[in-house]
Amino acid sequence: MKRFFLSALTVLLSMGAITSAASAAQVGLGNPVADLNEDGRVTLHEVVTYNRDQRNKN
Repeated sequence: MKRFFLSALTVLLSMGAITSAASAAQVGLGNPVADLNEDGRVTLHEVVTYNRDQRNKN
């Protein structure tokens, strides 16, 4: 019984983690919304930082 409970809990927690990650909107390299320092150029670092912030906000 304890094994079943722990397995069910693990599945539910992993489903919750996948669902929250899937709901975050990812942007691409050409998207100006990811221009964090507003210099007109979107770098890869800015895109990664923007996407990470969007995932952590949820």
